[in-house]
Amino acid sequence: MDSNEEKKIINEILNQRRLSYSIEVLDVQGDKYTIRNNFGSTITYVKKGDNYILETENE
Repeated sequence: MDSNEEKKIINEILNQRRLSYSIEVLDVQGDKYTIRNNFGSTITYVKKGDNYILETENE
């Protein structure tokens, strides 16, 4: 993934999820995006259509 694509993903997640903290993309596997926030937490989002949804254990 190039830096422009990474910036686009970050901006989409920040805007859609209305996050007030910074994030970085750690890994992309298909429609799953592993993100780390500036607090050190790792979160996985699943992209469904144009939406980024938090991954749950039931998925």
